[in-house]
Amino acid sequence: MPETTFHIPSLTDQDAADSVMFVLHDLPCIHQADVNLPERSAWVSHSTMIAAEDIATALAEAGFDAQVLG
Repeated sequence: MPETTFHIPSLTDQDAADSVMFVLHDLPCIHQADVNLPERSAWVSHSTMIAAEDIATALAEAGFDAQVLG
């Protein structure tokens, strides 16, 4: 199962972190997700049915530009 970390520069407060978690948990094929506010990042465990780029696109559509780190 792939694990992907995203850098999210606009992740600056708890409200943003909560919003990112909501977006991630609303996506299909996401098994686990965690947001690291101090590092402005999110870690996602997902199936191969959803690409990291699709997750980044969903975050961007919600107002959170995300860069795939790995």
